[in-house]
Order: sequence, then structure tokens, then C-alpha cells
Amino acid sequence: MVTIHNTTLCILVALAGTLTGAHAQSQPTNTLMLKAGTVDITALPNAKINNQAHPQRLPDRMVIVLDQPITPALRQQIQATGTQIGDYLPTNAYIVNIKNTRLNALRNLAFITNMVEFQESWKIDPLIGNRTLTTASRIKIANQGEVAAQVHLFAGEQIKDALAQIAKQAGIKVVRTELVGDRFMIEVLGSAQTVRSLSKINAIQWVESAPEITMRNSTDRWIVQSNTNGFFPVYDAGIHGENQLVAVMDGRVRVDHCSFSDPEGDPFGDNHRKIQAYNTSSANPNFHGTHVAGTVLGDNNVDDNTRGVAYKARLVFNTTPSFSFSAMNARLTTHYSQGAAIHTNSWGDDGTTAYTGLAQAIDTFSFNNDDNLILFAVTNLSSLKTPENAKNCLAVGASQDATNQGSFCSGGTGPTSDGRRKPEIFAPGCSTQSADWQTTCDTMGLTGTSMAAPAVAGTAALTRQYFEDGFYPSGLAESQDGFTPSGALIKASLLNSAVDMAGISGFPSNQEGWGRVLLDNALYFAGDSSTLIVRDVRNAGNDAMSTADVFEMQFTVNSITEPIKATLVWHDAPAALNASFTPVNNLDLELVLPSGDILIGNNITNGVSAIGGSPDAINNVEMVMLPVAGTGEYTLRVKATAVNQGPQGYAVVITGDISESGGGCNTADLAEPFGSLNFFDVSAFLNAFSAGDLAADFNGDGVLNFFDVSAYLIVYNTGCP
Repeated sequence: MVTIHNTTLCILVALAGTLTGAHAQSQPTNTLMLKAGTVDITALPNAKINNQAHPQRLPDRMVIVLDQPITPALRQQIQATGTQIGDYLPTNAYIVNIKNTRLNALRNLAFITNMVEFQESWKIDPLIGNRTLTTASRIKIANQGEVAAQVHLFAGEQIKDALAQIAKQAGIKVVRTELVGDRFMIEVLGSAQTVRSLSKINAIQWVESAPEITMRNSTDRWIVQSNTNGFFPVYDAGIHGENQLVAVMDGRVRVDHCSFSDPEGDPFGDNHRKIQAYNTSSANPNFHGTHVAGTVLGDNNVDDNTRGVAYKARLVFNTTPSFSFSAMNARLTTHYSQGAAIHTNSWGDDGTTAYTGLAQAIDTFSFNNDDNLILFAVTNLSSLKTPENAKNCLAVGASQDATNQGSFCSGGTGPTSDGRRKPEIFAPGCSTQSADWQTTCDTMGLTGTSMAAPAVAGTAALTRQYFEDGFYPSGLAESQDGFTPSGALIKASLLNSAVDMAGISGFPSNQEGWGRVLLDNALYFAGDSSTLIVRDVRNAGNDAMSTADVFEMQFTVNSITEPIKATLVWHDAPAALNASFTPVNNLDLELVLPSGDILIGNNITNGVSAIGGSPDAINNVEMVMLPVAGTGEYTLRVKATAVNQGPQGYAVVITGDISESGGGCNTADLAEPFGSLNFFDVSAFLNAFSAGDLAADFNGDGVLNFFDVSAYLIVYNTGCP
């Protein structure tokens, strides 16, 4: 061990500060590099110098220029003057709000060289009215003498006030609004001149020509992961669908398309590059099935539209079954026996809303086979049909593609006939480009929920790989931590990741369900500010619940920087076909706040859980949302209010800046996540035993041998209280 004395440490800190300062001072800047053009700061009035002879009132929005890159210490000094720091402008400059600033204190900061007004001309995209248009819709707008533009407000500005001011501008039509991160975006139509005139509105930071987007699978890939163009945090962690099999039931896939073909000519099976099993004739390929399979897992080893969401996954395939219990159950059973635990289906029965044998088959298979998750595209008609009304499937609707992914594209509105919330989740499905059945390597565009469901299925495959590769709980791939997640855990993770679709009013709702999938919200990787706690209990597990059982765990909220979200999912027992009310087992989610107040699952208005209310007795998905949560100790409870056909397993996912509190539920509970007994605890015991650690001395005789293993198993099998 190396010891650094305090004196030495102080010298190192001082030297580091001197070197940093010298380096920073050598790189002053006199320019701002903006889209509107390069700005010479020295040519603008410098408000850092207080004009005593002619004092002027400064606008709220200014730009400050520093003589060095900002540090936490410098940021703190600026904020201490009451200044709100906004967006960074290259180089070494920031947009600031000085409404509550003590100006003399800000001016006295030596490292600030210039304070200049934020100019109206800096708000305008030079391409407005000057863009070469290619799509028919935009050309039509241009022929009417108008341009399509997106207006971005400064962070914190109220959209209501901005809309009121925009309404005063003659010839401007508001098309839609959307919350984008910490600020609002307003899409408008109008002449180029009137659109440019919006720069006079103080709340507006930027006005740009609306993009023309070509819809692609590559767009799907970043939207479902991060919603940031070109940012693939799940891929970057090494998760692309490796070792995952996804079952598709649809029209026949064109197997010689480059998205699926094997260049070595291997037959379907373990050695085939993309297809594990093809359970029917490959003759007469179909446009729909080829497109769907391409969106899930297609890959031509090129980063283009031939690449699906889980592009390293492989395919298990059959055509759609007849609309019966036995046919559906047989298809699912075969595909599971061939290694596929994720099943995507983009078809259904639009002639009924009833809980039919098809829906019952989905619920029965899911209840009896915990590992599996079945996805269904909801109907493209206006209201929900079947079998997306099955309790245990994940019902998927279609959002629009970039940059309108927060807006609705297609999907029947719920609820089910007995009042349950479906659809549940959305992904892009408008004009999705994927494999074209008529060619060996081209792509084609299709629109509908059929295109959204495979995008979510691919996301499910990435989630499954995350847990199997051992990323939980450390955020790094640790093989000893890997386990097979239940379908309920995968579903809970996807739903916990979902975000409000700003283009649909109300959240959650019967139209958008729980929102649009955004996987990076739910998965923890080392270095992330938001962490993750999960529980995964199988129906046959020791911790599966019977009526009146209660599972309880404590966790600590460490900071208010991240929202808290908790999701409970269970695969319910199938309902009787003659029952009009399909829920069978009822679990309830509660979150006890540090104050002692209790939030009940699904008592949510506009994305915020409220205190009080009545437990949800019908949905087998329950959620608590706290966009802002205070620090302290929280308690999560799962209550088995009624388990009429059990025992009942479940999955819980919690995200936020959180850490698990306390120890295990008994002496066999040796590892996180505490509160349930699982593979992590067995692994911890075996590691201690192998290392000769007396923590594994479960019979207390001071010797590690078979009797300790036996004693551990006895305690483990007693389960958590």
C-alpha cells in the first residue's frame, strides 16, 4: 500500500491547480461558433463592464465567455451569484439567465471575460426556406408557400406563454408540441419570413427547418435504446442479441435474403448464421413475415436498413396458427423447445373483443412457462381486439418515427372489455424500412403495429441478454452473476423503461398504455447515475405468493437527481372462457415514503403517483412513478391480496439513484438483491466455500465440508418469511 502524507497531497493538489490554470489561460477565445455563423465577441458590447454613465437594463438571456474551460469550482462561483447556467456554446461560453443575478458579483468574477446579449439572429437556422426538399408531403407544403419548422424554447420556459405569443403572429399554424428533455418543442407551418420572425419571442432559443426523415430499422435501433440519434448504450456494452433466439409466427420469411442467409450454405440449425429452426416450407415467401423478421433480428453485417434491433439474435419460425387454443399452444410449445423464449406476433382476430381460446392459450402458456414472453401487435383498427387482450402478452402499438416518435401512428385504443389497460407499450412503426421479400438484399417500407411489435421483441432480446450475461447487479458483464430472467421480469423492465408520448394526452392512458420503450432507462451499466434493483420469483419458486403473503424490501434514495420508478408484473393464471372478468390472481404494489405516506400501484395522474386511492384489482401490471423523490429510506411491498390459482410468482423492477438497504431475509440470503433467495445467494455461498471462508461454515463446527452444504440448503429451502 502506498501512503501519501497530507503535505505531499497538498503539494500535488496545488501543482495540479497551477498546471490547469496555466493550460486554460493559454487558450482564450474571442469567437462563438454558431449555426447562424461565427461571431466575433470583441465586436459586441461587453456588459461585464458596468456603464455608470448610461446604465442599461440587460435582458434575462445573456452569453458569458470564460477564459478557460469551466470546472465545478468555477460553476459554483457563477451559480452563487444567482445566475442560471444553460447551454454550452463553443468555445468556453454559456447561455445564462440573469433574471435573479447579482450583476456586480457576476461582473467581479475574473475568469469571465465577456457578457453579451443573446442576439435574435443567433436563433435562426439558415436553412429555413432554403432546403432542398425530397418528400411529397414537404414539397406540397412548399408549393403552398410555407415551410415546416421546429421551434425550441429555452429550458424552463412555459409552453402556454410561448404559444400565446406565437398565436399573435399572423400566418403561423401550430402543428404539434412535444416535451424534448428539459424544454418544449413546437412544430409550426408558415411562410419563411413569418417563421423567421418568431426569433423576436424571448422564450424561443432556436428555430430550425423541420427535418425530412427516411424511416429505417437503424432509426428504430437508437430510438428504442436511447432516443438519441447515433447513441447505442446497449450495443456499446456488448449486447446485440448474442445467443438469443426469437420466435416469429407470421407469413413465410425469405430465407435467402441477405438479412437471414448463411454465406457458407449451412442448413437451418446450430451452425446456420441466422436461422435455428424453420418449421414449415420456405417456399412462397411473404412480404409481411420477411419484413417483421428483419426488424427483430435481420443482419447483413452492414449498419443499414437490413439490420434489426437485436441483430446478433437468431430466428425460430413458423406460420400463424389457426385461431384456437390447441394450435396456439402447440406452436408456442414447439418454439420454446427449440430454444426461443421471446415470441413476436403481428397478427390477430379483428372480428371480436372477446377473451377467446387464443387469448386463453397465451395466458396458459405464459403461466406454465415462466421464462417466456409473448408479444402481440395490437390491431390497427380504432379499438382493441383479440388476442392482444390476453393478460400475459405484451401488447404493442406503433408510434411515429424520428423526429416525431412521441406521436401516435397506429394501434387500437383500450381498455379491454373487462377494463384492463391495453395496449401497454409503443415503438416506431410508421414507414419502417426492413427486408424486402421480392429481392435478396433490398428493403421496403411498411406502416403499422406489425412493424412496432418486432422492434419491441428485439428490445426484449437485448434485455434478456443483459441478465444472462451477468450485467446485474454490477453493471458489468460478470458471468458468475448471469441468470435466466423470467418473461415477467423482461416485461417489467421494458415497461419500467417507457416514457410518456407527448403527442398523446394523459399518461398513462388507454391509448398509449405505459408509453414508448426507452431501454436505457431500465438497464444499469457501470457509471450510470440511475441504478437498478430487481426481484424475479417463479411460480414454482420458494418465494411465490399465496393469499395474504407480503413481500417487503427497503431501499435508500441517495439523491433527487433521478426519478424513482417501480414496476410489478406477474403472469396471471388463465381465466375461464365463460368468464367476462378475466383477472384471477391479484397482487398489489405499495411504496412507503420516508414520511410514512403510502403510494399505491397505478394511482397515477399525468405521470405522478398520488398518495391514497384504491388498489388496482384488475391489471397484472402495477407501477409507481415519482419524477421527483426525496432522499431517505423507502419500503416497497408486494401484497398477495388474492391468489385464487397459485402459487403466484412475480417480478419487480425499481430504478433511480437508489441502493438496497439492510441485509438478507435469512442467513442463506448472502448477496444482493437481498430479500429473496436466488442464484446470487447460492453463488456467494459456493464462492465462500471454495475460498475456505468460514462464512460458509453453516453448521458451526469450524470445518468446511459436506455438512455445511447440507445445512445451507436446509436454510435456503425454508425460503424468506
